[in-house]
Amino acid sequence: MAEATAGKSGKAGVVLGGAALVTAAIALAQKRAQAAPGDGLLKLDEQTMALLIAMAQTTADIEQLVSQILGGLGGDDGPISLQVKGWPPNAEGVRTFVVVCAVVNRAYEASDMVIPDGMSLVIKASPNNAVGSLIYVAKSPAESINPNSSWPLVQNESISYQVKNANAFHVSTNVANSVAVFTAEQRS
Repeated sequence: MAEATAGKSGKAGVVLGGAALVTAAIALAQKRAQAAPGDGLLKLDEQTMALLIAMAQTTADIEQLVSQILGGLGGDDGPISLQVKGWPPNAEGVRTFVVVCAVVNRAYEASDMVIPDGMSLVIKASPNNAVGSLIYVAKSPAESINPNSSWPLVQNESISYQVKNANAFHVSTNVANSVAVFTAEQRS
C-alpha cells in the first residue's frame, strides 16, 4: 500500500514540475528575455528551452490573431462581442387546458396554445380517467383513432414534445369521457 502511495506521489511531483516548467517558459517568452543558466534542480538543454519558448510564443500569437479577427468583424460599429446564452430564461407562468374525449374513436384537436422556444408541451392522461382507458396522441385525426399510428397514454401517464403549438396534436380514446390534459410553461 505504501509503495502505491509513493508511486502516485512521484507521478504528481513530475506533473507539478512539468507545469512549473511550462509556466516559467511562458513568463520568459512574454518578457522576450533569455533565461540565465541557474543552479536550480532542473536543468534544460538549449534545444528544449527553445522549444518551450516557441510553444509559448505560438500561443500568444494565436491569441493576438483571434483578437484581431474578432475586432475586424465588427466593421464600423466597433468590435463584435460574443454573448453565449445557455438555457432559455425561466417561464413566467403556465397554461393548462383539457380536452374531453366524449365519444370513443373520435379525434379531438387540441386548442391553440403557443409554446415558447425552449419549452415543452406536456400531454397527460388524467389520473381520474377510468382504469383501462387509453388516450391516443397523434399529429392528425386519422392517426389519433388508429392505435397503430398513435402514442397511447395510460391513466396518469404523460409525454412531452418540443413543438411550436399545441394544436399540432389530436387525441382520441377507447373509453368515453376520458380526459387529456395539455400544459406548457409560458413567458407572459
